[in-house]
Amino acid sequence: MSVTPIEVLDTATKIGLGGIITLVGSIVVVRLNHNNEEKKERSRRFFDALEEASTDIEETTHIALRYWALVIEWVRNQRQGLDLLESRRGELEKTKRDLFDSFRQMTASEAKLMLFGCTPAATLARGYGEFLKNMRRQYFDGQNGLTEEQMNEVRQQLLAKRESLFDELAKAYKRGS
Repeated sequence: MSVTPIEVLDTATKIGLGGIITLVGSIVVVRLNHNNEEKKERSRRFFDALEEASTDIEETTHIALRYWALVIEWVRNQRQGLDLLESRRGELEKTKRDLFDSFRQMTASEAKLMLFGCTPAATLARGYGEFLKNMRRQYFDGQNGLTEEQMNEVRQQLLAKRESLFDELAKAYKRGS
């Protein structure tokens, strides 16, 4: 049996088309995989940033509540004509510095939230930071007439603002990137 030129051409065409289809298919699959990997990476960075912001905000909250506890202790002592023990005074001074330093974390958290388009959460983070700044300026040891009721009201406001902020962070987390 002899092979005709048309059969050779037919076979070559089939092999060539098969090679082109394989090449195009490989390119499409590689591009799709690359795009999916990019989406996964972007999503991972988004969730990591939200978790990091949440952690930073919670650390700041912890410091603010420690500050609140030490100031309310000072208020209670003042009511009895006492001052803070030296060790507690030192702890209060350290907490004041820690609270001041934690605003860097709050600013970084706000920036991350803005970067990822979580504007409502970023706005609440900014408001929370402003609240903490005002708390520190308005309620402090040495302030005449400061009452336990005022301090308890400040704590309730702090916790309410924290809850609103975390509600918004949870919404952003659920929406994804």
